[in-house]
Amino acid sequence: EVNILWAAHQVHHSSEDYNLFTALRQSILQRYTSWLFNLPMALFIPPSVFAVHLQFNLLYQFWIHTEVNQFFKPYLKNRNTPFQFIFTGRNPYCIDKNYGGTLIIWDRIFGTFEAEDAKVVYGLTHPVNSFEPILLQLRPLAHIWNMFWATPGFCNKLSVIFKGPGWGPGKPRLGLPEEIPVVTGKEIPFNPSVPACLNCYAAVHFAVLMELYIDLLATVNMLSQGTILLRIGFIILSLSSFGFLTENRQDTKRILEIIRCLVFLGVYKLGYLRNQLSLLDYAYEVRY
Repeated sequence: EVNILWAAHQVHHSSEDYNLFTALRQSILQRYTSWLFNLPMALFIPPSVFAVHLQFNLLYQFWIHTEVNQFFKPYLKNRNTPFQFIFTGRNPYCIDKNYGGTLIIWDRIFGTFEAEDAKVVYGLTHPVNSFEPILLQLRPLAHIWNMFWATPGFCNKLSVIFKGPGWGPGKPRLGLPEEIPVVTGKEIPFNPSVPACLNCYAAVHFAVLMELYIDLLATVNMLSQGTILLRIGFIILSLSSFGFLTENRQDTKRILEIIRCLVFLGVYKLGYLRNQLSLLDYAYEVRY
């Protein structure tokens, strides 16, 4: 319900598929805002207890990010069962509802519960229609920035930041419900047609990138700041290129991928991305 905080969290909701990967789809900015919710607990809850419960909460919210597990579905649809008072229902048609990540009882208490009675359509009210990670991360901030300067009055400018994403001058704090785009249930998710060979190419190179990322996590304490920044920069460049590849963007995918491969060969030859297994060196060079 706070625009700037939503901008730091909306990446998690931007996927039009609801699966376990969506659970890991997080914003790079969220770590700078989530402490606002955790800090008050430090006054009452021992750190060890908080740490344990935080991990249990993350684990619980991971496995419910799927459309396959329908174990609780019959109970969630029935308002009169005890399960409805415990577990969280999901209904994207009900904006600003069902906040509880684990227990639905809090939505019951504060009046924000809404039963799931219709087909679920996942994603944002205004789809991004892109797989490019930088755009997914920064688009809401760009919107806030533009709206901030375009809105007259100092108080209104503050409202752009701290009121709801749908707010505008003369509107209620959370905006007007009638301005929310209508969901018919027939929406087609963003899924560009990509040749199978291109998908395989992106998958293989993504596997290489994951190996390099895991190696970065394992050796981060032994690397110089320059090496760390270089590796992070290459990872961001690669993810952006993969996004354009899977969008089949003819205008940018070829030149950006050529640049990425040349950058990889350069930094790999210089030893900044050296693999733990020397036998893979030649295979990596041939692949790129």
